[in-house]
Amino acid sequence: MTDAVRVDLGGAQLARPLLNPICDLYDEVFSEPPFFWREDESELHRERLLGLLEDPSFGIAVIRVGVELVGFAYGFTVPPDTKRWSRLVEPVSVQMTSEWPGRTFLLFDYAVRNGYRGRGIGRTLHDALLGSRTEERATLTVQPMATDTKRIYEHWGWYQVGQVEGGPTAAAPTFDMYLRDSLDDLRAKAQATP
Repeated sequence: MTDAVRVDLGGAQLARPLLNPICDLYDEVFSEPPFFWREDESELHRERLLGLLEDPSFGIAVIRVGVELVGFAYGFTVPPDTKRWSRLVEPVSVQMTSEWPGRTFLLFDYAVRNGYRGRGIGRTLHDALLGSRTEERATLTVQPMATDTKRIYEHWGWYQVGQVEGGPTAAAPTFDMYLRDSLDDLRAKAQATP
């Protein structure tokens, strides 16, 4: 790579001007196997993202090489009245499912352009976004057939807590739900990086 790699962190103000490139990259990544792709997924993704931009807890990390967007990761704080944990196929402990303000960050969408994988860009996105958050822990969902993605998350300190059924506008019929109990190590790493 001869162009400079730039990581930017922010909220809706960073994401709004990048809406089309984010949506294009999402379509490029998730319309290919092993991911399940609905006919209307591109439109649904755009609608979900536009809705998330209205959440004051929304956070995003993007990586550009030169002017090209090559990766993004974004999410929001899980609200205390969430139904997220009630959708698990098999119930888990109340200690795991209890939410309060600022307890859990939901890593909602995350993608790296195919030609840039294996270069540390994904890890940089992951660590930058989660290291910038104040929540105690984080959660995410992964399509079950994305075994390589799940292995990467597990290597980065995530573990599977169950499986959830997707709703009528979900990207897939089912998802494996993951949890990362603490973000302290990523915050410390972010503070140590100049």
